[in-house]
Order: sequence, then structure tokens, then C-alpha cells
Amino acid sequence: MTIARRIAELYNVKMNAALDRAADPRELVDYTYIQLQELLAEVRRGTAQVAASRKRAESRASDLRRAADRLSEQAEQAVLAGRDDLARQALARRVTILAQVSRLAEQQDALRAEEQKMADAGRRLQEKIDAFSMRKEAIKAAYTAARAQASIAEALAGISGEVTDAGTAAGRAEDQEADLLARASALDDLLASATPGDAAALSDEQLQAQLDQISTQAEVDEDLARLRERLAAGVGQGHRAVPHAAHVRIEAWAPTREECLAEAARGLVGSFAVVAAARPRRTAERRFIAGSDADLLVAVIDEVIYRLDADGQIPVTLAVQPAPDGAVVLSMQLADVSEAEITGAAPKGASLHDLRCAPGPAGRWSCAITIDVQKGDEAPPRR
Repeated sequence: MTIARRIAELYNVKMNAALDRAADPRELVDYTYIQLQELLAEVRRGTAQVAASRKRAESRASDLRRAADRLSEQAEQAVLAGRDDLARQALARRVTILAQVSRLAEQQDALRAEEQKMADAGRRLQEKIDAFSMRKEAIKAAYTAARAQASIAEALAGISGEVTDAGTAAGRAEDQEADLLARASALDDLLASATPGDAAALSDEQLQAQLDQISTQAEVDEDLARLRERLAAGVGQGHRAVPHAAHVRIEAWAPTREECLAEAARGLVGSFAVVAAARPRRTAERRFIAGSDADLLVAVIDEVIYRLDADGQIPVTLAVQPAPDGAVVLSMQLADVSEAEITGAAPKGASLHDLRCAPGPAGRWSCAITIDVQKGDEAPPRR
């Protein structure tokens, strides 16, 4: 062997030793662990941002509902003052606001689903990090043992086959590290691809706004006619149903709490059925007592839905009377639902979101409740 060749081999040995130290798998697995922790922090920050967006949308929807209620009261005041033109403008604006509330509800559902998706991804990533934390310590211990074994062999017999064994152990550690990096990258890509874009949503909103504008005029005329009829009758009580995509909003007003609760229940029945031709088969009474007037409203509405769902019966007439202890008594004349004319989607349950039942400044009671309804291809039970 020539001196030049021996010098070249010695140089290669020294360089390989330096490269092995630079690519220490113990440092690589520690670095990978830090990267996974940073990825988890990014997922959690993204989840918090989505949750904040959802809460802002809920707050905006609540503000818009209050604005719609205020516009309804202003329209009534305008009609009483003989300013039908102002009442028409207020009702038109109210219809536009309610359409915005409906779109915000859809946006809230999408954000809630996205928030759940990201939270699930964060939990899965945390589980992987916990498993990798235990595994990396085993990798580091195995590599340290292999390196010590190689150093002893080099000291005793020079470079031998033990170096190859140590290199094999290091290669396995590097392969495991590369696999973990690939999994983390795949999860990052999955989270990035799951983020919805806003361009299509904006386009859909603009289209929906144009379609809503076409139907606003007829809806405003209808609301104005109902308002005139109610004020001309002078009874000071009534109800209305405002339908949406997956639910219906029942609004009622009356001089007393009990009459307001009864109007809300009649509004619920009128939102999906016409019972004028139905014959009562039985009467029923239920007594309710609750911690708040809003809870009483939910109890009355739930009782009507329960009769429909469990017994296939629908109220033809109903009344709510006060009890001495602050409770209320709901009295109903019930008919089979098969005798009623079904005109809309049947109710599934009352929502506690944006619930209201309270007297106004003038002492007149008003209440509002959102009802989840069945899909278009479903129908109320018939018996």
C-alpha cells in the first residue's frame, strides 16, 4: 500500500468520524420533538382563532336580532303615528337583518365544525407527541450504548466491524426520525387543506343578498298588513313565525305573561299546521313552575311538541292561566294530527339560544323562541 493511499484512507476515516458526530441521532430526535411541540402550539392557536371567530359571529347575530326586534317596535309606533312609509322602511330593513342572521347561523355551524376538527387534530397530535417522547429516550439510550461499544472496540482493536454495527444502529434511529418528520408534515398538510376559503362564501353571500332583495318587498307588504290588522283590532296581542333554513323563530306579545305564553304556543302550532277543521278528541292540563319566565316559555312549548311527537295529537285550542304560587296551568283541547292540514315542517325541539320572555317598558309582555324543525322530507307523526 502506497503512502498516498494510506493518507487518503486515514483522511476518509477522520471525515466519517466528524460527520457521525455532526449527525448525532440524539440531537435529531430532540430537534424533531421540539418541532412537533411547535406544530401542536400552531394547531392550538388555530383552534383558538376559529373559536374566537365563532364567538364574534354569535355576538353579531345576537346584536342583529335585537336590532330586528327594535325595528319591529319602531314600525308599530310609525303605523300608530300614521307614517306607513317609515313603517315600510323599518320592516324592509328588519327582513334584511333577519336574512343576515340566518347567514350568520350557517357561518357559526361551519366554524363550530372547523373548531371541532382542529381540536380533534390537536388531541391526536398530542397523543403522537407523548408516544414519541417515550420512544426518543429509548432511541437515545440505544444509540449511546452502540456508540460506547464502538469506541471500546476501536480502542482495543482499531476500526473493526463494530463500527458498522454502530452505523447500522444510527441509521435505524435516523430512519425512525425521518418517519416521524413525514407524519408531522402530513398532519400539517391535512390541517392546511382543511381550512375553508372565504372567496366562495363571499360570492354566495352576494348572490343571496340579490335574491333576498327580490323577495323583500312582498314580505314587507305582508308584515305591514298584519301589523295594521292587529292594531286596528285593538286587542294588543298576537304572534308571528319567522322561518329559516333549519328552524323557525316564534314571536308573541300580549298584555300579560300567561296570554303571551299562550300566543307563543299558538304561533308554534300555526307555523306548521292549520287546525280550524280538526275536531277535539280530549282535553289535557299541565301545571308548570320554573325559576324564570323564559323557562316557563320553554316548558309550554316543549309540552306541545311532546304531545305531537309522543301521542300524535295537536292542540286545537289552548289557554294559560296563572296559579297562586307563581306557576301556570296549560289547558288544551287536542285533536289527532291526521285531522289537521300540515303546511310546514314539524317541530323537533326548542332552542335555548336567544330566548326571551319579559315585559317591556309599557308593561306589555313579549317573548321569542327558536324552534328546530324536521327536514323537508319528514312529517309529524300520524295516529
